[in-house]
Amino acid sequence: MRVLGIVVEYNPFHAGHLYHLRNAIDLVKPDFTIAVMSGDFVQRGEPAIVEKFARTEMALRAGVDVVFELPAIYAIQDASGFAKGAIGILNSTNVVDDIVFGSESNDIENIEKIASLVFEEPEEFKNGLKENLKAGLSFPNARRLAISRLIDEKAEEMRYSNNILGIEYVVALKKLRSKIMPHTIKRIGSNYNDENITSIPSATAIRKAIFQGKQIEGLPDFSAEILQREFSNGKGPIFFEDFFDLVREKIILLRREGLENIYGFNEGLSERFFRAACFAKDSKSFLQLVNTKRFTITRIKRRMIYVIFEIEKSFISRSNESGPQYLRLLGFRKNSRHVLRLISDRSSIPLISNLSEFKSTIQNRNVDIALAQDQLNFDLKASNLYKLYLKFNTNICKDDFRKPLIYEG
Repeated sequence: MRVLGIVVEYNPFHAGHLYHLRNAIDLVKPDFTIAVMSGDFVQRGEPAIVEKFARTEMALRAGVDVVFELPAIYAIQDASGFAKGAIGILNSTNVVDDIVFGSESNDIENIEKIASLVFEEPEEFKNGLKENLKAGLSFPNARRLAISRLIDEKAEEMRYSNNILGIEYVVALKKLRSKIMPHTIKRIGSNYNDENITSIPSATAIRKAIFQGKQIEGLPDFSAEILQREFSNGKGPIFFEDFFDLVREKIILLRREGLENIYGFNEGLSERFFRAACFAKDSKSFLQLVNTKRFTITRIKRRMIYVIFEIEKSFISRSNESGPQYLRLLGFRKNSRHVLRLISDRSSIPLISNLSEFKSTIQNRNVDIALAQDQLNFDLKASNLYKLYLKFNTNICKDDFRKPLIYEG
């Protein structure tokens, strides 16, 4: 039996995602495909356009067999933390043989070469990184230039979002000494951050069109149907801008001193956040006031999410050091019961299909119980906050416990 693993957000599921999924399956020819998917908040520091259960349905209807939730504490981190969580989930199943990710370069040899440098951290690389950071460069640019000194112009490929994620996936595989084999396929269509609608638009462009009330293009029929259903039922769309008032209130209450206790706040960022909160009228003006060449827009957005939840540095470090402590099942296809049984038997962390049985399930497995509880509590907190912004909600704080698994016959 061969099992393919993929890491997704499907925010929302579009034609480029379908291309990736079908080509990944053609490449590996697996018996089953397992996806690790971000929940209600995603890696670029934003709420998902629709909730995780709707996006799970999209994945299953596209042909994914099993969907696990990436714990929120990883879903809202930078590429390194995101990859640690996602690869940690796939590796812990002890059934996944291959991972296929999209990249701009489609050059797995170069991705592995760069990943080896990042993993091994030779002294010349560390010194170059330190010098570039002192010069005021953002971390991604500082690392890219440090690597350029050691290999060749191919390090320029680290400018691109999917290449960066691919490198971090391979780094995470190396750290875990995983047997999972990495593969890549070329990303097609618009660039990750391209806001223009094309024949194969980016998720960014699709979300912008939804925000502006324009016609949505570039979605498979089933994805468009699910989106329309969710919107009609008052379950979306949710946008980053919806959370601005909450973020500003939290910043004003925490002040500079309180912000410095939150993960990711250093180098004067707390001062910039506080001043921006005092003067900004909306999220766009806030981002403009804080943005510098060192603090990119996406990096700022993530820290705005950290402020909302007051995420402590110790929680991030514990999670990144120990990895995910459970497999939260969101949905599966009828034909995947066999692989789910294998995962339940072989996985190094417990498979959770019913949250009401979470405590009893983790007691019987070799996991960090305190960390597992903290990770789940944060998942529930993120889900509950997300639901506050839906037009339709009946029981905000118990929904994740009551929600049945998404099942595709």
